Amino acid sequence: MRLPNHRGPVSEILVRVFQCPPEDGDESVLGAITATDVDAISDEDLQLSLFLCYGPQYCLFGEAAQTWEWDTSLVELRKRLEARFARELREAAGSLPAVDVEKLPGFLMELGKPSPGRSLSRYLKQDATMEQFQEFLMHRSVYSLMEADHHSLVIPRVRGGGKPALVEIQADEYGGGIPGRLHSQLFELTLAELGMHTEFGAYFEDVPACSLANVNVISYFGTYGRHRGALLGNLAMTEIGSHYVNRNFRNGLQRLNGSDDSWLFFQEHIVADAVHEQLAAYGMCGKFVRDNPRELSDMVFGAVVTAELGARANEFLLSSWERGESSLRVMTSASAG
Repeated sequence: MRLPNHRGPVSEILVRVFQCPPEDGDESVLGAITATDVDAISDEDLQLSLFLCYGPQYCLFGEAAQTWEWDTSLVELRKRLEARFARELREAAGSLPAVDVEKLPGFLMELGKPSPGRSLSRYLKQDATMEQFQEFLMHRSVYSLMEADHHSLVIPRVRGGGKPALVEIQADEYGGGIPGRLHSQLFELTLAELGMHTEFGAYFEDVPACSLANVNVISYFGTYGRHRGALLGNLAMTEIGSHYVNRNFRNGLQRLNGSDDSWLFFQEHIVADAVHEQLAAYGMCGKFVRDNPRELSDMVFGAVVTAELGARANEFLLSSWERGESSLRVMTSASAG
């Protein structure tokens, strides 16, 4: 059962205005919102607000919200929030390494490979309780219930080199045309098998800014054609090393006596992403930058900042659990019943 919401002032306004189509006066309400100087990555209200701003382009939050998609006041608000987010992303990435075009695939493979030491996936494999595993799935739900949709925004913006591999990866994400095999549907099955809510939006207000930032960065890159290289770098980081961590996730659910259907989502990624990481690094990113060498630094930026945001979110979950605390913003029951 959800406790009273923990929205901030901006996200509260967005939730309210999305209940109806734009009306006279709404533009002045959204236009009056100003950006503050708090950390954009860790600020709960900003990340939730950005998540809401991007929602209409994915047909989320009901029919009334869809009428806001190209409303100028919403677009201007999103741009103000994005400006803060973009500055923080640059700081998070730090000084980018110099990478040669021909060596980019190897750089990506090295950046994305699992590292020794503290690991969220190893914790879930060996030590997590079922309650903690459900919390992890709540964090994942803000992306995995729409898996592949964010990255598909880049398909029409890629020409020539890299596009065949990109489309092949995305086709697999959508189940290769087989009904019921979309990765988002397999994730729904995992949630259902564990007695959790399966509808999109059930948990997005419960997860903290660090998890929303991992999704918002994909939407930010995908919204603008000028960031296509960064989005491809982001996609590469979601594929490289994925088969290793998903094996740990599967093994963790098996340890917790999850049903075979509960870990089918992770099993699918063990198989698919062992191939996808090579496609992403060499066939997609490698070929794209050979045709578009001026976008090399953008691709490196997208990959580096994705790795950094992912590491921050993983550390947040681990640290919360080690302190004996929930990793959620709002204390909820994961159960659908």
